[in-house]
Amino acid sequence: MDGRRQGYSDGVNEGEWDGRRNGTNEGASAGRQAGRRDGWGVDQAAGTQNGGAAGQNAGTANGTQAGQKRCYDEGYAGAYNAAYAVANELGLQDAASYQSGYKKGQSDAAVIEVANGQKAGYQAGFSQREAELQSSLDTKAMRDVFTKSLPLGVKPGLPIERARGGYATPEESQAYDNGYREGYQRGYRRSYDDSKRQGYNERYQNAYRQAYNVQYSISYRDGYAEGKEQGYQEAYSAAYNSAYSVYYAEYSKMDYADQRAQGLSDGKAAGQKDGFAAGCAEQTKRGYKAGYEKTAAEVYPGAFAAGKQAGIAAADKYYQENAVLKVASVSLYDENGNGKFEAGENVMMRAEIKNFGFQPSDTVSIAAGSERGDITIAPNLSAAGVGGRTKTVVNIRIGKLYDVAAPGTDAINATFTEKGRPVGDSRQLYSIVNPNKVGIVLMDNAPLAGVTVSGLKSGERVLIISVMGDFYKVRKAENSSVKWTEGIMFKKDLRLQ
Repeated sequence: MDGRRQGYSDGVNEGEWDGRRNGTNEGASAGRQAGRRDGWGVDQAAGTQNGGAAGQNAGTANGTQAGQKRCYDEGYAGAYNAAYAVANELGLQDAASYQSGYKKGQSDAAVIEVANGQKAGYQAGFSQREAELQSSLDTKAMRDVFTKSLPLGVKPGLPIERARGGYATPEESQAYDNGYREGYQRGYRRSYDDSKRQGYNERYQNAYRQAYNVQYSISYRDGYAEGKEQGYQEAYSAAYNSAYSVYYAEYSKMDYADQRAQGLSDGKAAGQKDGFAAGCAEQTKRGYKAGYEKTAAEVYPGAFAAGKQAGIAAADKYYQENAVLKVASVSLYDENGNGKFEAGENVMMRAEIKNFGFQPSDTVSIAAGSERGDITIAPNLSAAGVGGRTKTVVNIRIGKLYDVAAPGTDAINATFTEKGRPVGDSRQLYSIVNPNKVGIVLMDNAPLAGVTVSGLKSGERVLIISVMGDFYKVRKAENSSVKWTEGIMFKKDLRLQ
């Protein structure tokens, strides 16, 4: 009884739902389709009539407009080109335009070329005098030449679903689960399924038919209106396009004499105006060029000569009132003089500093750096000021090569400044040799006998003092910051440099 009652109830509900849904959907589709079919031909005659009339009117109007424009443009183009050519020749012979350009060219050249000549002359004069002053320093007897060296609850109870079923205790629920479940469920399911099918079928057909009929009527009206509008528009468009094409082609090909005549008149007037203006403009340019060149040839030489004298005077004044430094002949040499830059040795630099000016210079600052970084650069590098019109040879310790420096080529870059102004730059190559035996650490914190934490980093270099079987006795590099001096390392933890 339980399965039959519950199944019938569920079948009725599902049949009601499915019937309404399917009836509504299918009624909408069928109604709209029927309505559009019935409404499509209602207004086609009116569409054809109205479309044809509108197409004729539009084709006639647009065709006429296009034909008139074509005739006007043809007349305009022919008249314009012919008139332009004649008027342009007249403009090219216009004397007033040539004279106007000639005078403007003279006026501009008198200003521009004087300024150009003065500027070019000034630069030439300054450069000439500067070269003379610098050359004279190299040929005169030197004074004050010197050499400087710097230092460097509870368990779960009965589920609420079972309590709703009338079980008072968990034991009753367990008995239900173990003994009664299978037989009850088989009977329940059979009754449930039969009754559900009966209820579903009874309710579905009724609900489907009601929903279908209601929706069909609604959708039919909508479809009818759509079909009626679509039929009208299709007939209208077909008639419009056909009529438009015929009338546009007819009226656009006609000859409109009044428009052609108007084009001829307008084109001639415009061609005459534009051609003459273009010719006069070209004539003005010709005159400007001739006038400019004539005046430039007259004023430039004098302006250049005056500018050159000004440049010479400016150079004399500048060199008299300032120190003018230049660094030359920069070279590196090793401290012990054996021609080898060896690990642990100081790198020296020799440079000649010339002061071409008449005033003594301030201290010359030197900023140096190594491209490889295997050298400790000495701090506060500088050279004493250079007296006026003298040379100074400076020998300075650039820095000390690391005792673990890697053999190979390095470069020292140096910049010389005085009062913050650069006076020279240099890049000097030199080759490093290292007679020391050097090991490169292969991993971070490699073990070091006798030290709890070595602090060694992968890639760091150490000096190898002696070999002890599978071990090396090592010493830290001078530039290292680790907290030890000497220790023992496995050979496997080092790679020889």
